[in-house]
Amino acid sequence: MGKYVVGIDVGTTGSKAMVFDLKGNVIGKGYREYKLNEPKPNWVEVGAKFLLDITFEAVKEAVADSKVPNSEIDSIGFSVNRSSFCLVDENLNAIDDKFYIWLDSRAESIMDEMNGKIPAAKRNQITGMPGFNIFAVAKYYWVKQNESETYKKTKYFSTVESYIMYGFGADKFAVEISNGTTSGLMDIRTLDWNKELAGALGFDMAKFPPLCKPGEVMGTIKAGVAAKTGLAVGTKIVAGSGDQQLAAMGAGVIRDGAVSLTIGTFGLLAIGLAKPDFAALEGLMIPCSPVLGVFEVEGPQVSGATCYRWLRDTLCAEDVEEAKKKGVDPYVLMSEKYVSKSAPGSNGVIFYSALFGSGYPTWDTNATGMFLGLRNTHTKADMVRSVMEGITLEARRILEGVLAAGVQMDDVITITGGVSKSPEWCQIIADIMNREIRTLDVADAAVLGAAGLAAIGAGLLKNVDDVVGSMVRFGKVYDPIPANVAVYDRVFAVYKDAYKGLKEAGVFTRLADLRPKE
Repeated sequence: MGKYVVGIDVGTTGSKAMVFDLKGNVIGKGYREYKLNEPKPNWVEVGAKFLLDITFEAVKEAVADSKVPNSEIDSIGFSVNRSSFCLVDENLNAIDDKFYIWLDSRAESIMDEMNGKIPAAKRNQITGMPGFNIFAVAKYYWVKQNESETYKKTKYFSTVESYIMYGFGADKFAVEISNGTTSGLMDIRTLDWNKELAGALGFDMAKFPPLCKPGEVMGTIKAGVAAKTGLAVGTKIVAGSGDQQLAAMGAGVIRDGAVSLTIGTFGLLAIGLAKPDFAALEGLMIPCSPVLGVFEVEGPQVSGATCYRWLRDTLCAEDVEEAKKKGVDPYVLMSEKYVSKSAPGSNGVIFYSALFGSGYPTWDTNATGMFLGLRNTHTKADMVRSVMEGITLEARRILEGVLAAGVQMDDVITITGGVSKSPEWCQIIADIMNREIRTLDVADAAVLGAAGLAAIGAGLLKNVDDVVGSMVRFGKVYDPIPANVAVYDRVFAVYKDAYKGLKEAGVFTRLADLRPKE
């Protein structure tokens, strides 16, 4: 029996793999970043074969970096970005070799038509997913209505995990249940594809794949994939879950009230809740967790740290080059170089973090990013800090909405993702949220969660409780600074009112009309 497992996270803008021992120690890691394709305004895609190949590369790097015999790696598990999908043909190849990424909002054009067939509130009650255009069900309906030939050629609707697992050598093509609940196509109570929704939208139920369970062994690595990944022939392929469910699991969110905050490409506040009142929580995401029948209440932030990546690529290009020369992470360099040179509240600059629109509670496709309060006296440091703060202010708005919906949660928030590597940003989070913040020894909680399910599937650990007890360790704690909390309370009030005023004046809609359509 092997001593190690591999967690693989196929994220929105990068694939990451880590080799773990059963105590949660990272033995080796690999990463490949990639850019998304935007062939038309509001369309966001990535190549399917490219995504599989780059994931192979990340795994091969992690295995090599671990320096352990690959025969000692027992199993691999998957974390994937959710509600992204491809359509596969009779040969199980991705049609047009592309994934429709969750950030894609092309389906906005058919939302009124879709809501006329089955209202958004009804879909929310059935699926636990809000009736918004980022969810797979909306884009799948768009394909059916606008690309009928593609729809006819489709054998299966495919999640990212379905396609990637099959590419790694799974014996059957299947959708993992807990990840599938984020598609907007499944019944959250029966954990199966929903016939009422499919019937209302005219979907052929035969195009919905068989289902599998998180932690289920789906096959083993064969010779061809072994050569591409460095894994041994016979390594078990284990079904995982969605990235945010696994990030919550990797942060120890496995009981009522436990809460984690992920500020990644998709920002998310997740609260464990065994028996949610679905009707009372409309507008929130309520997917199933990797423990089937136990749920999470999720407040999503659509743009998230994509805003910080945009800042890196547009306003901090020279810092990226400097980071390369120094051999450091450009995000770490940006944090160290600029944040301390500004002040809480960024000296009056506020960044509204909606480059891809806004999520809960506003759910506004047309909302845009913006800098408010800029004067000639402001510096680059103010702008960099304001982006950090703006992303976190949006997370606070989600927190307020969740609390207003009556959800009970712990006072301590566990932070996951790369943000937790920045002491400056962690303190900003504690101050804006006015809560104790704690980090994790392994910030990449989704990767650890995937590795944990791999260990369960291989019989190395018993269950999710065993994974958390064995592999999850908490790190540094940040307490809110009262003086900073007072500043951010004032900033937050302006942040909310800026959106409200522009929304009521129709500015976001008018800006959308000014953007190129093709």
